[in-house]
Amino acid sequence: MEKWTIDEESAKEAKTSLKSHPDALKKWPKFETDVSNDPFFHPNHRRISKLEGTQFPKGSYRYRYDPLRVVYYPEKADRIVYPLDAGTSTDISYKKRSKS
Repeated sequence: MEKWTIDEESAKEAKTSLKSHPDALKKWPKFETDVSNDPFFHPNHRRISKLEGTQFPKGSYRYRYDPLRVVYYPEKADRIVYPLDAGTSTDISYKKRSKS
């Protein structure tokens, strides 16, 4: 089966938020390996899950490998994964509550 590719520009932008989190940054290569194989499924329970009701585009997924969290959008037609946001378990934007 053909591998998926990671959009380099999106990945570079998402990784900038991890500069102050060296432990999470060390796990980035594992994220790239895992989603290049299959961005929709991982054998470890809850490593990859579909996001619903967030500010990200419909069809976005979340990758979790403590402390790393990455939100990404897999484009099926071109087999490209676009990382949208990266952070740790406490500062990733899909978990932040709005102050209303």
